[in-house]
Amino acid sequence: MSPVKSGIYLPPFGELADPGRVASLAAAAQDSGWDGFFVWDHMYGPPGVPIADAWTTLAAIATATSTLRLGAMVTPLARRRPWVLARQIASLDHLSGGRMVVGVGLGDDGWREFSSFGEEARPRERGELLDESLQVLLALLAGNGLTHHGTHFDIDCPPMLPKPVQAPVPVWGACVWPHRKPLARAARLQGCFPIFGSTGPLDFGPAEVEAVRTELIRLGAPRSHAMVVCGATRLVSTARRREFIAGMRAAEVTWLFESFVPGVTAAEVEAVVRATPPAG
Repeated sequence: MSPVKSGIYLPPFGELADPGRVASLAAAAQDSGWDGFFVWDHMYGPPGVPIADAWTTLAAIATATSTLRLGAMVTPLARRRPWVLARQIASLDHLSGGRMVVGVGLGDDGWREFSSFGEEARPRERGELLDESLQVLLALLAGNGLTHHGTHFDIDCPPMLPKPVQAPVPVWGACVWPHRKPLARAARLQGCFPIFGSTGPLDFGPAEVEAVRTELIRLGAPRSHAMVVCGATRLVSTARRREFIAGMRAAEVTWLFESFVPGVTAAEVEAVVRATPPAG
């Protein structure tokens, strides 16, 4: 079985709302043998909490590292202009030497990140906008000119150059299991980032991962489709951690993210990134 790649996954909130500080943590993670470093992409968080822009933070990470995969998990396309995002992705892929991963999803209005600005907050309508935005984004990342007359966008543009280094840039679709529509979207991309809605650090296991993979394959994804899961292995016993990682390896998980939540301190993250990655 292939090794499970290990990533750090954190919100650039609070003490971590400083792109330079996060870049330093990413450099330390690379030195310790981690494979990737990923950040949340939010406009707002809990009231009064500082937040860094995810894409500025990724640029800082790209310049501070040389081998780590990096990306935003996940960018709600319904609040982004896809051509602006395509330009940002291509630029970051060049800056990082072809290490970008793009995470896309529906997003949520729990912190009023849509409704605060008069943007569409209804999930169904945001899903429709996400699908059309994704169609535009993928065409532009492929280096194609685009003529598109859709519900939300009316586009007639030449190719956006330079193209990204990678062809294609890996795009992972987020889905809240067991919802099927976002899973069908993820099946058409390069990977799936399932969210199991757990309340504990590791409240899912190989059976849930296999159920997701089985449905992805039914929807047309290859068995090799990237499977990306997250948990907080540092919060459980050593025995439980070993059992969990063995289960993820048996389920052919591609990436295991060590996940942090808002309120985490830079010191807490640093203690984890300087340790040996749990998976491998």
